[in-house]
Amino acid sequence: MPGTDFVLDELERLESLDQRRVLKSLKQANARVVSYQGSQLVNFSSNDYLGLASHPRVKAAAQAAIEEFHASAGSSRLICGNLEIHERLESRLAGLKQKEAALVFSSGYVANLGIITALVGEGDQIFSDALNHASIIDGCRLSRAQVFVYRHRDLNHLEYLLRGAPAARRRLIVSDAVFSMDGDVADLPGMAALAAAYDCLLMLDEAHATGVLGSTGRGIVEHFVERGELGPGKEYVDVAMGTLSKALGSFGGFVACSSNLREFLINKARSLIFATALPPSAAGAALESLHLLSEEPLRREALWRNFDALKSRLSESGFDVAASETPILPLTFGTEAAALRMSERLAERGYFVPAIRPPSVPKGTSRLRITLCATHFSGEVEGFAKELSELAQDRG
Repeated sequence: MPGTDFVLDELERLESLDQRRVLKSLKQANARVVSYQGSQLVNFSSNDYLGLASHPRVKAAAQAAIEEFHASAGSSRLICGNLEIHERLESRLAGLKQKEAALVFSSGYVANLGIITALVGEGDQIFSDALNHASIIDGCRLSRAQVFVYRHRDLNHLEYLLRGAPAARRRLIVSDAVFSMDGDVADLPGMAALAAAYDCLLMLDEAHATGVLGSTGRGIVEHFVERGELGPGKEYVDVAMGTLSKALGSFGGFVACSSNLREFLINKARSLIFATALPPSAAGAALESLHLLSEEPLRREALWRNFDALKSRLSESGFDVAASETPILPLTFGTEAAALRMSERLAERGYFVPAIRPPSVPKGTSRLRITLCATHFSGEVEGFAKELSELAQDRG
C-alpha cells in the first residue's frame, strides 16, 4: 500500500529493541488461571484482585441486566442512553466513596480524558506525578493547560513547582492513588496539605485502590484515616476517579465528587457527552460486586494474606520489593530481553506473567509486574515464589 512503508519499518525497529508487542490469545482466563497455547497456567498478572469477575452472582447480575435493558445502552447518556441502572450504580459508588455524587463513564481511560480536559484548559496549570498512568498524561496533553511534572512521589519537588509557577486561573494536582507498575501509594496527607496551601483542586486516580485499600475497600482516604495520618469525616480529595474493571470485576470508569461538579462534568466532559453509555451488563455486574465488597470481607483478607506471603518470600530471596504497599509486586530485570526471557521460563513452569517493557515503563526498568488475587491458593503462591527464586539464581 503506497505511503505505508513506515509501518513495517517501525515494526522492525520495535522487534530489534525487543519492544514489539503481540496479543496473547487466551482460550479461558480468570483471576487465577488462564488457558494459553494448550496449557493451564496460574495467572499472576490479572487486575481482578478480588476474583469477582467470575463470581456466580456477578455473572448472573450481568445477564439479568441484559434481559432488562438489552445488550447496549444504544446511545450517549445525554440522548437516550441514560438508564436507571446507571443511576443506581452511581448512587452506590457515591456511597462507597462517601461523596455527594458519582458519574459513570464508558471506561477508566476516557474518564480521565474527560475529567481533566473539563476541569482545566488554556490559562490553567496541572501538576502531575512523573509516573502517572498514560490516561492521565494524555488528559493533561489534551487539556492545553500548562503541565508541570514533579518527580515521582517527591512532594518537596511538587511544592517547589507550585511555589515557583506564575499565577493561573485554575490549578490541578493529579496523581495515581496506587501506581500500577510499582505498587506504591501516593502520599495523600502531604498532597492534601499542599492542595489546600496553594489553592489547588486535588484529583486522584483510584483505579488500583478502590476495593483494595482500606478495611472496607473504600480506597485511599480510608487507608490513611485508619493509619491515623488523616482525620475522619473530612474532604481531602476533590475528584476521586476510579474504575469498575479491577477489584470490582466489571468494566467502566467513574468519578465521585460533589453534586455541582457532577453536573459540570455532564455538561463539559466530551468523553461522556460524545460516547455511548456503559453497557447495562457492565453496570449490573459492578452493582453486584459492590454488594459483595461489603458482604464478603474475607476476599480482601485473602488478597492481603497472599500479598504478605509472596512479598515476604521474594524479599527473603533477594528481590527488591520493599517499595510496594499493594498487591502489585514489580520485579525489575533491566533489559527487555531479560524480562522476556524470565516470562517465557515461568510459562514453561506453569505461570503466566507477561513482561512489561518501554514505553509502559521507563527505559532500563523492564519487569515482571506480578499481581495477586484473593482466589490464589496458598500453595500456588508458595510454588510461584520458589520458581522465581530458582530462576533468579540460575540467571546469576
